[in-house]
Amino acid sequence: MSATRTRTSIDLTASPPQRRGSPLPFILVLAIVGVAGYFGWKAFDSRQAAKRAREAEYRRLLAERERLLHAEDEEKEKEAPKQVEEETVPEKPPEPPKKTEAEMLREEEALRKAVLAKIKEARAGSAARPMGGFAGIKFGEPIASGAPVKWGTALAEEAGDSVESRGVAFAVYGPKLPKPFMSFGLQPVVWVTPKTRRPYRIEFSRPLKPQAGSAHDAETTNLVAMLQARFKSEPFAPRPCEPGRAGCEYVFPMGPSTVTIGEYGNILRFTVEREDLKEEARNETETLRAEKSVVSEDGAILDSTRYPRGAIDRKKYRGVRLKDDTPRSFCGIVFASAPAENAQLVNPQKGAKGFYLNYRRAKCRPFRGFIYGKAETDPVRGGVYAVNLSSEGGTEGQDDRDYYESVKKALSEHYKVAPSEKTSNGDFPELTYRVGDLEIVFGPDPRGGFFMRAENTVLAKLARGS
Repeated sequence: MSATRTRTSIDLTASPPQRRGSPLPFILVLAIVGVAGYFGWKAFDSRQAAKRAREAEYRRLLAERERLLHAEDEEKEKEAPKQVEEETVPEKPPEPPKKTEAEMLREEEALRKAVLAKIKEARAGSAARPMGGFAGIKFGEPIASGAPVKWGTALAEEAGDSVESRGVAFAVYGPKLPKPFMSFGLQPVVWVTPKTRRPYRIEFSRPLKPQAGSAHDAETTNLVAMLQARFKSEPFAPRPCEPGRAGCEYVFPMGPSTVTIGEYGNILRFTVEREDLKEEARNETETLRAEKSVVSEDGAILDSTRYPRGAIDRKKYRGVRLKDDTPRSFCGIVFASAPAENAQLVNPQKGAKGFYLNYRRAKCRPFRGFIYGKAETDPVRGGVYAVNLSSEGGTEGQDDRDYYESVKKALSEHYKVAPSEKTSNGDFPELTYRVGDLEIVFGPDPRGGFFMRAENTVLAKLARGS
């Protein structure tokens, strides 16, 4: 047993020792790898350096290119003239739509009424004394001379809606001045109360003379400036002067007195009036109406249709048109009517065909002593186109002057028009009234007394052309 264990021990002990490898190959490998890595890193570093150099060169070229471009632009700016920047104009807002003529008239009327209300307030609050007169005419003192040249209302339209509420008044020519009043001439028109003929308004007027390029008269401005200095007050303007629009009005209220300058149509008018006397003019109208004045009686005779006559043959006057305000009759004779059956006809070789008139034997009152006459008739159609009357003149205590003035007054007051005057051979001028298509001529008869002729101009032209 011992020997066996010993052999086994010896065997193990006697095994030869194993041989270790040499480190040289490993070292060689490391050396090769190190050399390869070094040279590889060097090559990589060289490539990176070259890349960085190329990038730097590229950036330099870009910077140079940018510099050259800027330098070129600066040279062009130096060479080219500087352009002035256009000033931007802000856009105008759209213009409002233009107003119609009716809208502008309504606005003007509303402004006028508002200013008139202020004038009324200013007059009520004024302590100014009433003006005694103007141009040598004293307010309230009767004017005896002159026949009516104009008819109108005593008060303005704002005082009422009808003529009855405003009253009726008329105007006469005032006395001539020793020298002209500014550019208005020598003679004013004076409005008087209808019964006592006391002045309450004095007017000077003339045609407008606007300067070239203006719608207004220079005298308007002169008058307003003169009155501003005299009264030491500013006027109210119911309608002020506007450069492109005709018409204007300026008012100076001083208690019961009023001075007005205005351009109305083609007339420049200067007016001085008394408000208290205007009210008296209206009151006198009521008195005259209550008395049933002779004027209304004269009007009834002038418009009468009662002189005996025949019918009107409408077929013969077909298509004839007369103006609306043309009177259809005169002193009982109806125009275009045929003579009555018992009329005394006359057909002279020379002169107009017609028939005689005699108001003493007719159921028609004569007008102011014109008792006899002749009606002229169309030679073909037979209708009356003219009436001729004659009068002896002054009777019942009247001389010819009084008679002439009374006839003139009656015609003027009835037809509400001013006559044109023509100098005659006698002591009185010949007067012509035109009312629509009717022409009335009144004047002294060369044979004595006075004559009056009423002619429908349309029918007369038709008769003479027959």
